[in-house]
Amino acid sequence: MKKFLSLLVTFIIACSTFLNSANTSFADNEELSIPAESGVLMDYETGRVLYSKNADNKIYPASTTKAWTAYLVLKYKPNLSEKVTIEKDPNVDGSSMYLKIGETFTVRELLEGLLIHSSNDVAVVLAEYVSGSIEEFAKLMNEEANSIGAKNTHFNNPHGLPDENHYTTAYDMALMAREAMSNSIFREIVKMKSVSFPATEAYPFERYFVNTNKFLTSDEKITYNGKEIPIKYDIVDGIKTGYTDDAGRCLLSSGVKNGMRLISAVFKSTGDDMYVASRTLLDYGFDNYTNKTIITKDKYTGSERILFSKQKELIYEPEYNYKVLLKKGTSTSSYTTKVKLNKISLPIKKGDKVGTLEVYNSKKLETTINLVATSNVNSVFGSLVENKVIFTSILVVISIIIIIFIGLIIKRKKRKKYYKKRIFKNRRR
Repeated sequence: MKKFLSLLVTFIIACSTFLNSANTSFADNEELSIPAESGVLMDYETGRVLYSKNADNKIYPASTTKAWTAYLVLKYKPNLSEKVTIEKDPNVDGSSMYLKIGETFTVRELLEGLLIHSSNDVAVVLAEYVSGSIEEFAKLMNEEANSIGAKNTHFNNPHGLPDENHYTTAYDMALMAREAMSNSIFREIVKMKSVSFPATEAYPFERYFVNTNKFLTSDEKITYNGKEIPIKYDIVDGIKTGYTDDAGRCLLSSGVKNGMRLISAVFKSTGDDMYVASRTLLDYGFDNYTNKTIITKDKYTGSERILFSKQKELIYEPEYNYKVLLKKGTSTSSYTTKVKLNKISLPIKKGDKVGTLEVYNSKKLETTINLVATSNVNSVFGSLVENKVIFTSILVVISIIIIIFIGLIIKRKKRKKYYKKRIFKNRRR
């Protein structure tokens, strides 16, 4: 009995170990080790997670928070040339641009200071510029994070300085990094290697800052796959570093190779190991996966004949291209599509939804894409319908003509009947 129990315990432990390893690797159960407590690798196009390690564990984001701060500034205050005057001392610790009362910067300049130098005082100024206060901006940060699916995040400030109620997860931060990278201005700024600001009356020295992300600038080296190689990695085009004692070394990265973009999120690492961990994830993704466009909207057009239309037919196309992420060497032959058009009602404007395109993978519905009109389609009666007075007048005239016509027919029938009666009477005489 003891021997049986011992074997049972061993079996349970083995199963537990297997399940835990499966949760920290890709679906094909390939082992991948990174020197960080939490990590996620995500495909930018599809949002699919290729690798995760403790992805939903609570972590402190430190200055990676500023990526979300910058994205919300761009979303709610898109006028980059608008000027912001420093009216009070931001009074915040840590990395700083040393903003002085009376200085004026454009929104773009402040965003560059925030993302390149990781300036905490800039984070405070921008938060108050957008929402009026840190508290209101934190509410906005949480609402927007929740709206994209970051359900295990709670922000309490715009910079990421230590706060027990300022936390997130590696998965949530990967989601937010992906969303932020959808903004072209954000992408421009996070890949800048340095930034400088001329002297002002309040601060009579040039401010010159090198990007804190060593992937973009550093000549230092790391040990990677048993070799000493430069930290600088040409495929990386952003996005944000972070560090506090509680958070450890944190890094959100974006890499592009062969037309494919990947997002890595690494948290609670030490020293330059965050670059080793991030490169490990990015290389794993690019070495093993590829994305393929299976629906190209310009080539996937369709048409439908429309009666009583000036254009005679409706031409439609998918609203966007559709890419899928595949293991290298995998065929797309399992993908099929089905068009479902709505009941057509004229007029149709260019861009109007006119149906859906269902995309199936091995007969299982994978996604649905809106079909939209590529041009206007108007009724041959459109000009009359638009001018109600003319249209009503014509209806009245047509009605009168019909009434007169019916009256004439009735009158003619009565005359025929009258003459028939007279002929009949004459014959009887």
